[in-house]
Order: sequence, then C-alpha cells, then structure tokens
Amino acid sequence: MSSEEIGDLTRRLQSALDQVRQLSMTDELTGLRNRRFLNASISEDVAQVIRSYRNIQQGCERRMPVNINIVFLMVDLDRFQAVNDTYGRLAGDRVLVQMRRLLTGNSRDTDSVIRWGGEEFLIVARNACRADHKILAERVRKVVEDHPFDIGKDQPIRLTCSVGATVFPFLPNWPEVLGWDRVVDLADICLSAAKRSGRNAWVGILPTDLASLDDLTSQLGERLPDLIREGKLDLETSLQRKALVRWSD
Repeated sequence: MSSEEIGDLTRRLQSALDQVRQLSMTDELTGLRNRRFLNASISEDVAQVIRSYRNIQQGCERRMPVNINIVFLMVDLDRFQAVNDTYGRLAGDRVLVQMRRLLTGNSRDTDSVIRWGGEEFLIVARNACRADHKILAERVRKVVEDHPFDIGKDQPIRLTCSVGATVFPFLPNWPEVLGWDRVVDLADICLSAAKRSGRNAWVGILPTDLASLDDLTSQLGERLPDLIREGKLDLETSLQRKALVRWSD
C-alpha cells in the first residue's frame, strides 16, 4: 500500500470516528445535544468565565464586558406522562421534537439546548448577564404555554412547562468554589420547587451580598429555604407571591 493510500485510509477512518463521536453526543429523537456533549465541552466555557472574574478581581473590570456569565435553565414539560398515556408514545415524541424547535428558536446561536433526559431540557446561555435568568426563564415559560402542540390528531393540545434558573458562577467573589455541575443541580432544585408550587412557573435563585463561603456546604440544596429567609439568597419567581414557592412536599 502506498503512502498516499495509507493517508487516504487514515483520513477516512478519522472521519468515521468523528461521525461516531458526534452521534454519541446527539439525542437520536430530537437531534439536540445530550449530557455527554455538555460534559465534554463546557470546561472551556467555565474556564473563560473564571478568567473574566479573575480579571475583575485584579482591577481590570473597565475592560470587561457585562455579559460574562453562564445562565442555566432547567426546563421540564408539565404532566408529560399524561400525553403518552392518553395519545400514545408517538404523540409524545412529536411534542418533544416541537420542544426542540421552541427552545432553539428562543435561544441564541451561542447557546446550547441539551436533551437532559425524558421530557427535561437544559438551556446553557453563554455570555449572559446575571439578571438575564429572569428574562430567559419567562420567555421559555410563555412560548411553551402559547404553543399549540401538533400530536397528529384532529386538534392540537396545550401544554405548559416549569423552569428552574440560576447562574454560574454562583458566588462571583469565589467563582471556582461551586462547580458548574452543582449550579445545574441548584437549577434542578428550583425546577422542582416550581412544579410543587403549581407548575407553569419558573423559580430562580442568586446569592446576595450577605452570602459567604460558609453557606456553600454540601447541604446547600437542603438549606435553600433557610438561606432565603436569612437574606443570603435572592428568590425570583413568576408566581405572584414568593411565599407560594414550596421547596418540599
């Protein structure tokens, strides 16, 4: 075999491996990226955010843009199992495919929409302002509420979603202390709170100036209600009254 033939074979093998790798990071039903993709790609984004905050701490904030954070939105369709039970799994699949269009259509090209599992999606909004989580969460909630889902029957159906939102870095003064995966866990806890509080809602949390390193314990998720009452976490929600948010059954 000539060197030219070996080179051509090597290129074809590498191309095939790249295709397999891409397929392994893509959800088969919706065509969205999956968790494996996020785990493989987000370290560079996180490193960039941490570098930006280090520059701010070193007095270079005048050269820094405002939009340097990552907003995480955990989105879950409300009562999705009832769609499968009532209309069949094919109808449920059609709903999930339409969710892809809704979420990607209301995200920027620089954002990632991840099929997190089942009827749950994760939006990764890069280069975002910390306050953007409220705007983005309400946009997602509203666009799902307003969409007529075509399930292949005579009439479309209406569905809603619940959203949990938070931001990396969670504590700007200590950007490396709470990893991105734990921040996603907090968004998931906020999602659960939105569901317990009546669904078709979003719940988000951010630390206040009173929050400290000591508050970032391994039991942070369990302590969220106490930290909110102590004024160490700022609770934002689409519910008319913040007191309606239920953190546990």
